[in-house]
Amino acid sequence: MMVSENIFQELDFFAVSFALGILLVLIYDCLRIFRRLVRHGTMWISLEDLLYWIFTAFVIFAMLYQKNDGLIRGFSIGGIVFGMVLYNQYISRYTVKYIARILKKVIRLVQKICRFVLTPFLKAGRKVANKGSILAGKGRKFKKYLNKRLKRTGKLIKIGISKK
Repeated sequence: MMVSENIFQELDFFAVSFALGILLVLIYDCLRIFRRLVRHGTMWISLEDLLYWIFTAFVIFAMLYQKNDGLIRGFSIGGIVFGMVLYNQYISRYTVKYIARILKKVIRLVQKICRFVLTPFLKAGRKVANKGSILAGKGRKFKKYLNKRLKRTGKLIKIGISKK
């Protein structure tokens, strides 16, 4: 029994739609992982979602335009939705959970390494700052001393001039 070439084209179109659905949820998972790593408010989450759905609309339109001359077909939308639901139900929760956990550990490790490397410099900076504050205090005292000497000298000069 021969299967017509049109059937293979439709099957290819459905497979691309299905894969696109998986890809779109995978991209949203990246956004969810980012949200777990960097906490932010409702406004930013809403803006991210809006941009994601605008991006999704353009990607779906581009796929429909390229594969089916821009015609919207029910089974293509069904393939996208089926791919999204299938990936979201069986893979997505583990992807987000474990990748976010791994990335958090990597970030903590990098922070510890940075602290270890930068600690000597921070301590040296604190010592310099302490010495600077000590010198600044001594500088203030020296300035007061000079002001007193200049006033005393100024008074002596005035007295010397007025006696003559």
